Amino acid sequence: MITRRGILAPLLLAIACLAGCAHPFRVTGTWTEGATRPQTFKKLLVVGVSPDYRQRCNFEWALARTLGSDTVKAIASCSAMAADEHLSRESIERVVASTGADGVLATRLVTASASVQEGGSHDTRGSGQYKATGVGYGYYGMPVIYGEFAAQPSIFSLEHQFELTTQLYETRAASLVYNLKTTAKTQDSSDVVLVQVSSVIAARLRQDGLVQ
Repeated sequence: MITRRGILAPLLLAIACLAGCAHPFRVTGTWTEGATRPQTFKKLLVVGVSPDYRQRCNFEWALARTLGSDTVKAIASCSAMAADEHLSRESIERVVASTGADGVLATRLVTASASVQEGGSHDTRGSGQYKATGVGYGYYGMPVIYGEFAAQPSIFSLEHQFELTTQLYETRAASLVYNLKTTAKTQDSSDVVLVQVSSVIAARLRQDGLVQ
């Protein structure tokens, strides 16, 4: 597993690239109809909605590090949950209650093209394409049927082309406030990709005033 310290090198590389290179990421954000605006969050629970615990934690730590500031505390769900605890409405509600988080930021893989790497080989799913099907997502973007969710591929062992969805919920009523869609076509290593993804997600949330 990549440690928090181990994320620093790819983070510096990704920041340097974002500052000086054209990168292949496209991020769009939309407010949910009826959501209160403006709305700024100060304590976010960051969740990588993936059955792969290692990749989930690596992403959460990268995004939490990128979001954190003097005015924002970002908490990786891996830091508050046991490794064998399933992602569910109940587990997230418990962590929200124990941490006092005012928002939950949940990210999951939607589509990928020849991009999910498992044990050193690409899972092509026959056509080289992956598209999430058959799994419903409920409160806080958590899987409804965990058995089907557990059979999905890893979320951030990614190369080539992919699409992610990120949803921001306020915790007073567990209501969806904001949606982000991140798409990319890249051949960078997965470590660099997850940090680049974290950087563009955090930048868009700051741009729209959801964090400072």
